[in-house]
Amino acid sequence: MLLINKNFGLLWVGQLVSQLGDRAYNIALLWWLFEKTKSPLIVSSFLIAAMLPELLIGPVAGVYIDRWNKKKTLVVSDFARGVIILTIAALYDLNLLEIWHIYMAACSISICSALFNPTTMAIIPVIVEKEDLSKANAMSQMVSGAMSVIGPLLGASSVALIGYMGVLLFNGFSYILSGIAEAFIRIKVVKIDTEESIMTSLMQGLRYIRTDARVLVVVIVIAVIHVFMGSIYVIMPFIANGLTGTGVNNLGVLESAIGVGMIVGAAYISKSMLKKFTEVYLFYAIVCLGLAIFILGTLQLENVSLLVPYAIVCTLIGFCVAVASVFWRTIAQLCVPEKMAGRVFSVFGTTGDISLPISIGVFGLFLNIINPAVLLFLAGVCLIIIGIVLLYKRQNIFGEATASVERN
Repeated sequence: MLLINKNFGLLWVGQLVSQLGDRAYNIALLWWLFEKTKSPLIVSSFLIAAMLPELLIGPVAGVYIDRWNKKKTLVVSDFARGVIILTIAALYDLNLLEIWHIYMAACSISICSALFNPTTMAIIPVIVEKEDLSKANAMSQMVSGAMSVIGPLLGASSVALIGYMGVLLFNGFSYILSGIAEAFIRIKVVKIDTEESIMTSLMQGLRYIRTDARVLVVVIVIAVIHVFMGSIYVIMPFIANGLTGTGVNNLGVLESAIGVGMIVGAAYISKSMLKKFTEVYLFYAIVCLGLAIFILGTLQLENVSLLVPYAIVCTLIGFCVAVASVFWRTIAQLCVPEKMAGRVFSVFGTTGDISLPISIGVFGLFLNIINPAVLLFLAGVCLIIIGIVLLYKRQNIFGEATASVERN
């Protein structure tokens, strides 16, 4: 089947619908706040409110994910998010919507996301055969890539075409439809009865990550990729502004090129890979990502001002990110036992959530004292070295028979 099987098809359609509504909603709310307040502080604090709860409770949420019925967790999380957005829509329609409502909604949705996102990763190995994991993760990544390209365009155009009310209704009902689709997923329920405290269960998950070298490498890879992608996000506006043409249009093209690369990378894996799984592709992707960032810095050092070469390199960056994402997910799903999946995958999410904003802040400071081209050059070299070291050490980490890793 195109979508592997019925259960994964339902999950995938739910992801597609909800992420489509989500992108439009985020753009619309940001613009509504800007129009209402004209305050950069309000807009930035809204973004913090949308991220902070998921960041703070992520690991603890993983404990509950392991204890609860995973299908119900997905369905309830989506329905809850839908009700929250529809409540905002009702307040807007009644002319009662206040800024604090938006903050409360952002925090509540973030809490739901802390439960939903790791559960999505944890449920895929339950509904998909081991040999189809790479394809399933690639198709999930394809959704993210597609939304990164069309999401901003959809959000901006939706506000103009159907107004804030239309966007809110669309997003609210997209979550409801996603929850309905997930309600029809059939999975075997594994009931976990435990008298352990939350803290004991949490520490058990952290100890598992520390003692399993394969999973620990995945955590390191997530942090590394987010850190160095942070350099791209910070430096990209400076690159775009120095190219021929209009800076903001150039920036849109470069960011879209990354999204296109993610789609192409995910599509390539879903079509071409891999009955025989090997982690080596993850490390190749890291080396290639470093090479692409190195080339980006080289173009800057050579004062190349044409947009096309940069767009091609950004497409390669997106391709490498998609490949790396698919393979670290697949490695984790093959290694991590089902009873531990929620805790481990929550730590993965928290690692990315922490490392990306830290990276953006650090590289933002570096830009005050170091040329952007030099920063890109150094970031690329560091990634290449890290990828080569992981390739060299992979036998020690994964052993000889990594292609046939069995799920615990």
